[in-house]
Amino acid sequence: MARVENKVALVTAAGSGLGRSSALRLAEEGARVVVTDLNAEGGAETVKQIAAAGGTAFF
Repeated sequence: MARVENKVALVTAAGSGLGRSSALRLAEEGARVVVTDLNAEGGAETVKQIAAAGGTAFF
């Protein structure tokens, strides 16, 4: 079992770069991810990528 499975993770600046990578990794490990970013398009894209991989995320 992953350490973050069934936990909620809040990731700031998750619309690109390291924030996006962190959000994707947390989702892979079983966390539900709350994505925040000033760039709405980037945040939405991160949520889309997490959902496509079978994870749960909200922007």
